[in-house]
Amino acid sequence: MVEIDINEQGGLDLLVDKWDMAISLLAMGFSIALVVIIITASVRAGWRFWPWVLALGFIAWMAL
Repeated sequence: MVEIDINEQGGLDLLVDKWDMAISLLAMGFSIALVVIIITASVRAGWRFWPWVLALGFIAWMAL
């Protein structure tokens, strides 16, 4: 949850829930790892199975 609050000086304070920040960082890390896995799998499998790895990774990413 993101909240915007006005402080005593009239400025805006942006408050981000720690759980949302943790989930966002987890999703970003998972996305980066997925790209690395797709590149590694495509090199090891000879570029033949990368669409399958990409599809399985996309399904896992959507579940997150």
